[in-house]
Amino acid sequence: MSAATASRVLVAREVPGELGAHGGVSAAAASRVLVTGGTGAIGGAVVERLCRGGAEVVFTGRNRRRGAALAQRTGAGFVPSDLCEPGAPEAIVEGALGVLGGLDGLVLAAGVLHRAPLSETSDADWDTLLETNVVAPFLLARACLDALADGGGAVVALASGTAEWPEAELGAYSVSKRALLWLTRMLAVEGAVRGVRANAVSPGHTADGMGSSSVLGGGPIDDLARLVPLPPSGRYSTPEDVAGAVAYLLSDAAAGSTGATLAVDGGMLAALRAVRVRQ
Repeated sequence: MSAATASRVLVAREVPGELGAHGGVSAAAASRVLVTGGTGAIGGAVVERLCRGGAEVVFTGRNRRRGAALAQRTGAGFVPSDLCEPGAPEAIVEGALGVLGGLDGLVLAAGVLHRAPLSETSDADWDTLLETNVVAPFLLARACLDALADGGGAVVALASGTAEWPEAELGAYSVSKRALLWLTRMLAVEGAVRGVRANAVSPGHTADGMGSSSVLGGGPIDDLARLVPLPPSGRYSTPEDVAGAVAYLLSDAAAGSTGATLAVDGGMLAALRAVRVRQ
């Protein structure tokens, strides 16, 4: 995908920014942002939050219908794409730079989940998890690094609580998210000398998120409390909660933070068996 091709599928931004308590990033930070996985629940919430804050956003995703609707609603640019296609990450970055004229932020929100223990994970599923959750973010970050360094930009990766406390039924997924977390920390170390920050956000069970959808298996969201214990906060996090954390880490308010992981899980991983406070 060339920059010219990308520019034809992107929707020009027309929605004015509204800064405020729920606006997103400040006008002085992350004004041009590339978001992967924007057609998912969390990625979509990130796109909406950043656009409300006045940022110019280009986002990727595989679901064309959702992407077109989000682009229409927010004015963000949409590039339909599969990050695992050869050359796709580099082409996406080239296209985004051609449209935005530079880059202040990169949000790595694309990911896939596979519910199975390691012993029941096929070679194909293993490869897909690592290609999507680790290799593609690496290629995207590497391709963005020079542009981010020009303006002292920031990278935010969407990890998972399983990166800290792996789950047996999410064996390969847990491994991939731990690798993504380590990738983010290495980006923080290398990027620091160039003025680039890199941090991670680790959501717990999130209403409408990928993990919760996997648990529910197509069932109603009201069933989540029956299947997954409530965290100490008494409620599951929402995509908007996660988007707020991403916006913070992109903003000047987090200028002193790099190599950090911000959990958005209602205190689920704060202590061993933390869920017992609600039982």
